[in-house]
Order: sequence, then structure tokens, then C-alpha cells
Amino acid sequence: MEVNRLSPIGKSLIRQRSAGELFGYVSLLANPDSARHQTQAIALTASEIWFLPQAQFHHLMQQYAELEHLFNALLAQDLNAFSIRIAQEQRRIQGVRDYIHAVPTGETILGSSKFSQKLRAVIDQATATLQPVVLQGSPGTGKTFLAGLIHSRSGLAEQPFAELDCAQLPRSADGSLDTDRLFGRLGGAPGLIELLERGTLFLSNLQVLSGEARDRLAHYCNTRNILLNAASSEPPKAVQSWVRLILASPEKLVLPGVEAIAIKLFSLPQRKADIPDFAHHFLARFCQAQNRPSLTLDQADLRRLISYDYPGNLSELAEILHRAVIMTPPGQVVIPEQALWSVQSAKNAFRVDLLTQLPWLRQVLLSRWYPEGLWIVMMAVFVPVTLAGFLGPQTRDSSVTLNFFWAWWWPVYLLLFVFIGRLWCAVCPFMITAEWLRRFSLWLFPRQQLPWPTRWLNRWGAWVLFGGFVVIYLWEKLWDLPHHAYLSTWLLLAITAGAVIFSLIYERRLWCRYLCPIGGMNGMFAKLAMVELRSTQQVCGSQCSTFGCYKGSSATPVIFADALPNEGQATGGCPLYSHPAQLQDNRDCVLCMTCLKACPHRSVQLNLRFPTSDLLDNHQAFWAEAALLWLLLGGVLMHHSQRILAGLGYPAIPIDADHFLSSAAIALALLSLPAMATYLTHAIARFLDPKQPDYLTVIYAYLPFTLALNLAHYVPAAMTEAGQILPVLARTLGLSGTGLPTLTWSADVAAFVQGGTLLSALVFSIYPLLRITQRPLLSNLPHLVLMVGLTAAGFWLFV
Repeated sequence: MEVNRLSPIGKSLIRQRSAGELFGYVSLLANPDSARHQTQAIALTASEIWFLPQAQFHHLMQQYAELEHLFNALLAQDLNAFSIRIAQEQRRIQGVRDYIHAVPTGETILGSSKFSQKLRAVIDQATATLQPVVLQGSPGTGKTFLAGLIHSRSGLAEQPFAELDCAQLPRSADGSLDTDRLFGRLGGAPGLIELLERGTLFLSNLQVLSGEARDRLAHYCNTRNILLNAASSEPPKAVQSWVRLILASPEKLVLPGVEAIAIKLFSLPQRKADIPDFAHHFLARFCQAQNRPSLTLDQADLRRLISYDYPGNLSELAEILHRAVIMTPPGQVVIPEQALWSVQSAKNAFRVDLLTQLPWLRQVLLSRWYPEGLWIVMMAVFVPVTLAGFLGPQTRDSSVTLNFFWAWWWPVYLLLFVFIGRLWCAVCPFMITAEWLRRFSLWLFPRQQLPWPTRWLNRWGAWVLFGGFVVIYLWEKLWDLPHHAYLSTWLLLAITAGAVIFSLIYERRLWCRYLCPIGGMNGMFAKLAMVELRSTQQVCGSQCSTFGCYKGSSATPVIFADALPNEGQATGGCPLYSHPAQLQDNRDCVLCMTCLKACPHRSVQLNLRFPTSDLLDNHQAFWAEAALLWLLLGGVLMHHSQRILAGLGYPAIPIDADHFLSSAAIALALLSLPAMATYLTHAIARFLDPKQPDYLTVIYAYLPFTLALNLAHYVPAAMTEAGQILPVLARTLGLSGTGLPTLTWSADVAAFVQGGTLLSALVFSIYPLLRITQRPLLSNLPHLVLMVGLTAAGFWLFV
């Protein structure tokens, strides 16, 4: 007999052996000429091993026949014990069969975020020891997967891995959980810890166990002794086992006196950076399971996955992609958008991304011709029209300046707010002039421009803008700008001068964001638009580290296969210092598409949406903008001051610069009238229903009305004068213009269109009113009466 002595004392019980398994009796009695039988023994305590040479042993066997009978009796006993052991093993296997789980093999996926990097370090710590592990994480965060991964990488990898959901334990007659299945019962069936004997047991939803049951688990972790369930009169009995425990709970779990490795798992919405890795892993796995070629996700699909909130965490992501693989037709290599129909961010509800649906639009907006190619066209019109205001005829029927400004620009400009918001600011000639002069000055005198005094501007900038609009209104009314070309031109130059001055001093476009009167009106009306530019916050937060769309950056390489050549461009950053992921509404976005050009992740979206969407959810109201709303609503009344005064019995009162004080007072009174009327109306509404929101919130329900009334005011000029642009241009150049084509409508048609515009204002103001107030129709009756009154007043003034 040969013994391979490896160590005087074994450090741990690696394999359980019975008496005959280490030194088999069969091999001792075997023919000397047969092959030698080798085995190993691991000593649990200090031991000595005695042995005889083979020849002497066989001599003793021949001399004392009783030895052979003794060995045969021992062999029979061992065979009987072995049979009993096999029966017990069969019962044990049947007992644990329903709880055994497969563990991760081959390639595993943990993600690449900072959280995942820390998780890897903790997993390495857990696999290097056999300490208990406590996992904390909400349902679906991958606790079972992680427990299996720890088991497969530990020294117990060859042993079984079992899972028991404590929430599935049966309940006793008194309603408490019956833990016999876990701990076993004295005199009854053994529990899962005892049946498993060795390996890893994963216990999920441990929070449902009583404090006493958790204490018994803590006792087992410290002593390796299971305290069996027993009647209160019976003494406790301990059974030894060598099972490692991994415990999981959605809540923080502490086992008193136990040195456990704690791992906290974040929910999937908290680790958005890992979603691309998980998505590609699940796709590869599901495609392999269905024996089909690998499928990929385009950037729009990936953006949808990242923007979703995943109440079910990783489990839900896996199920979504499993369904998407099944729904993807054979032969298609990219997951279609329709297969991800259930993945919809709440912020993208009822929105369609035009950049995805119209690929040619993305190409146009990414090209170098947008918007700067349009600047050349705009300035080619603006400069001659401005010069014509000084050098050409001054009457309305002969001045191309007045025709462009009052019959073309204002009506079309107001109408476009409903569709494309603040697009005008991307091609505004005031801004273009300032931008070109700024670039020239920086080339001529390189310098660091001043940063914005943001704190002061956030507090007072909108009020300065409001004051500028008041001055414009008084100037327009008292000096009759619509009928004096040179005065209208001076207005254009005054706004241009403001843009130039601030562009030469401050970086980017401070004037456009905070101080331009036209820009302030644009930003307010843009909230009604059917188009919005946004980006996916989750994509920006998890995938981007440069923020080139906001800060400006050099060219950034794109990260997806279907990228266009001009994506990820070098830019100077948003000219208004707006980050598309932080935009709450359209007020501070001029649709210049700088962010679209800079973004290498295709996070930017140009969404088609429901009109007035900015007013309906989480709208940020402030008093200076509300004051501008009153002013623009009162401006309609001021434009028709003569008719109002005539209706009040004062038709002879003049409103002009020659009677400045009285005219200014009347104009200011008319401009203030909407503020007083709406405030009084809201006071009545709150008296009838104290649950009405505050006045500053509700006043924005009148924004559609304000835009429609201003548009209705300019409809006659658009329909009766705009079509005469060719004869007017000819007369500006000193020609007669006779015989040139015109396209005009009669005053009756203009009145009909005005009436339709007023009725649309009433219709499109009721829905925002109900959504903003969140009160029933009857509670909003005072505001509805005022809106009907304004509609009637509009018909009286216009129609």
C-alpha cells in the first residue's frame, strides 16, 4: 500500500469521505499482480499513518485466516452502509432538485459604468472567500444572476447552486411563515440547508422572514450549525452543514454578529450607461437561442432604450429585447422601431422625431448651408430693404420697406410660431449683422470677450426687454411707424445696434437671449409651437462626457455605424448657452442646430408634438414674461384705439406725437387693460373656487389668444397688400409698376379669415385653460366668459 502524504493537517473539508472510500478493503484483498490502487486522504487533525509492505500483509493473511473473514464482514457492512447512503442521496437529490439553478458560464456582462467597475471589485472580494454575502436591490436588478456569478467563480464552483424565494414559503395556520422547508424540523423532513450539504444557497426576499428566523440564519453563518424547528417543549437540536449563504432583500438588511460582504445593486434607471452593453448582450444571447444571425440596434432604437424608465429593471429590458427579436422579420439585420413600441419615455409621449422619420431633414440640418447659407440670402434682402427705407419713397403703396415689414414679415412671422417656434432667430438679420461684425472684430483685435452677468440678467433682463417693447409700441403708435418708411427703418437699425453692441462686448448672443424685444416675444410664442428641439437626458448623462453642444468642442468621432459624415462637428457651443437636455420649453432655443451638429450620439431630437405642450406640464412661469403677454394682448387694443374711443363717444381725441402726454396716457391705459381684466377675472374665479392655481400660472392660458389676436390684426395687410410686392418694388425703384402681376384678396375675404382666426383662438385657449388649472369647466367659467368677451371684442374691432 502506498500513501501520498500531502499535509499533516488539512485546512478545510474539501471532500467528504466514508471509511472504505479512503482505504478500500477490496484493494487490500486484491491479487498482488493486479494494478495498484491509489487514493488520497486529507487529515482533519494531526495524524499518523502506519503501513505494512505488501508481501508481509499477504503472509499474515495466509497465516491467520480469521483476518480475511474479518475483512469480508467489514466489507459487507460497508456495502450495506453504502446502499443506505445511496438511498439517502436519492432522497436528498429529490429534495433539492426543484431549487437547483444553473449558474453563469462563459462570457458574462456587468456593464462598463463606474458602478459596474466597483461591482467587479466587490465580486472579486466575494469569490475569494466563503463569507456570507448580502445583496440589496429592487426586483429585476439581477440579484440571482449575481449570486450565481459569485458561486461560479468561488471555490464552490463544482458544488450545487440552489435558490429559495422566502416569499414563496407556505404559511402556518396563524399566518406566519413556515420555515421547515428552510431549516427542517426535529423528527421530520430535513430542510434545504441540511439537504444541500455543501455548495451555495441563495435566499431571496429575506425581508419577509421574522426576526427570530434571521437570528437563526445568523447563528448558522457563525457556527455552521442549523437549529432545527421543534416544538416549544423539545430541546433544540443542531445539525452541521457546509453551505454558503447569499442573502438578498430590496431593503437594507443587517444580520447581527455576522461578518458579511454587503453589495448594493442600483436600479437600471440609475445606471443608464450600462444599457447599451446589456442590450447588445441580450440581443446576442436571444439570437443565438433562436439560431438566427445577430441583430443590431440603430441609434434611434438605442436612444429609446436609454430614455425608458424600466420599472422592472434588467428583467424588463431582457423581456423587451426578447420580444423585439421575435418580432423582427427574418432577413432583417436591424431591430425595427415598431418592435420597441412599448419603450416610450414619458417626455416623448405623443411626439414624433422628424430627424428619424425624415432622414433627408437630418442631412439638410447637418450641412454647412444651415443656417449660415441662409444668412447670405437673408442679408441680400435685408440690406437693400433697409436702404430703401431711407432712400426710397415713404408712402405705404410705394415703399418696399413698409411692404416687407408690415405686410410680409409680421403676418408670416406670427403665423410661423404655431409651426416652427423661434426659427426666425436662427436667420435674424439683426443677429447676422452682429455675428459677422463680432467675427471681424475678433480677427482684427483678438481678445477674450466678457462672460455674461447671468445673475443680474436672470433677475432684470426680461424686465429690460419688456420696457423696450413698451417703447416700441409707443413709438409705433404715436409716430405712426407703419406709414413712415424711414421711421420703420430706424426701428430695425435700433434693434440691430443693440445686437451689435452686446455681441462686441460679451461672448455668444447675450442680446438674443435676454434683451432683444423681438426675441422675447419669439421665445414666449414659441411655447405654442408644434415643433420642439430636445435631447434625451439619459443619453447625454450616460454616454456623453464632453458636452460639446453646450460648451463647444473640436470634432468628435461618431460611435455608430449608420452615422453621416458631418455628425460630431466642431462647434463653438450653443449661442444662447442652452443645453438641449435641460430645456423645459422652447423659450431659449433658436433652432440653430448647433447641438445637432456637435452631438456624436444622436441624442438630439426635433419632435413634432401637440401645440401648447410647453404650457401643459411643469411650465416655468415668471412675472416679466406674463407682463409681456399682457402687453402684446393690449397692443391689439392700442392698434385700434380710434375705434375704441369712438365706441366710447370720444371720436375726436387724437393719438399722435403732437399730443404726446395725452396720447401716451391713452396708449398705456389700453396696453394695461388686459392685465386688469384678467386679474379681476381670476380673483372672481378663486372666490368661486379656492382650489384654482395662482394668477401667474393661469395667465398663460391666454397665450394662444394673444397670438391669434395679433395675427388677426395683420391679416388684412397680408391679404390686400403683400401680393402687390412687385408693383411696390417697381415704384420704389422709380418705375410705374403698371401691368405687373399681383395676388390680392378683397377686404371681405380678409374679414372672413380674421373671424376664423378669432374663433380658433377661443377653441385653442379652452383646452390649455382646463389643463393648466386642473379644475372642471364650471370652475373656469369666469375665464371662459372673458375669453368669449375678447372674441366678441375682436369681431367688433376687426370684422
